[in-house]
Amino acid sequence: MPTALIQADTLMSPTVGTFSPATVLGGPIRAGMLLGTIHQAGERVDITVPEGIAGAAISLTSTSWVQCGDALCQVGEGTGGVFEAPVAVNADVPDGCSAVCADTDGTVYLKPDPSSPDFVSVGDTVPAGTTLALVEVMKTFTPVRAENTADIVEVRVRDGGSVEAGDVLFVIR
Repeated sequence: MPTALIQADTLMSPTVGTFSPATVLGGPIRAGMLLGTIHQAGERVDITVPEGIAGAAISLTSTSWVQCGDALCQVGEGTGGVFEAPVAVNADVPDGCSAVCADTDGTVYLKPDPSSPDFVSVGDTVPAGTTLALVEVMKTFTPVRAENTADIVEVRVRDGGSVEAGDVLFVIR
């Protein structure tokens, strides 16, 4: 997976195509996370944040055509330079498990579209990077991804439901 190019505090496109951000303005930016996707000639190219980058998106290119070297995102402080997952208020997670929480307020979707099956189900084992759900804020859909290989123990939200930052979406092991 290609990483974004870096110039000062700006992450830039490593290729040409139509860029769709995977984060929101003010959202956390950290090394290794998906910054967005560039669609080119029918192919999808996921663009990740390079090592050593952490902060918040203080400017973000909306879905548009980009060329190699065009600015995609400007990273600023806003999270003190270090991203920490939201602390879940309603955690009560069983021993040996951890919670996957919402990064922001929004609407959660457990499937890519109404006629498709859920991204994951209880009992599934998923590799790192697997999309577990989407959180929509102002028509921008941000994937919630597994950071490591995990077993899905519980799904604590309903498809189309509202979530707040820090709400537990999934319990994983």
